[in-house]
Amino acid sequence: MKTLTIDRKGSGAGNIHDIASDIDDRNIEFRAGSKYAVVLAAYYGGKGYTTHRTEEAAVETYNRVSKEWSCRIINRDGDELIIEPTSQRLVHADY
Repeated sequence: MKTLTIDRKGSGAGNIHDIASDIDDRNIEFRAGSKYAVVLAAYYGGKGYTTHRTEEAAVETYNRVSKEWSCRIINRDGDELIIEPTSQRLVHADY
């Protein structure tokens, strides 16, 4: 298992859509073989993430969950990924 820590953001920094909490660091635990996580905004509290072994599973979960909740896709290295619209493949966010 790999644990990725998302450092807390400063109080008053960012917005409610951030996956970083303004209270505590946030740990994402990737179980063996998992490469991606769909992480809910820290605003919602609780565990707030699912991990996935395949890109397709992460995209499917994101497409379903993001209809009602603010969330992001990250990889095991903490890079934020977005879904390329035409191919529905994950690419690194460049913002």
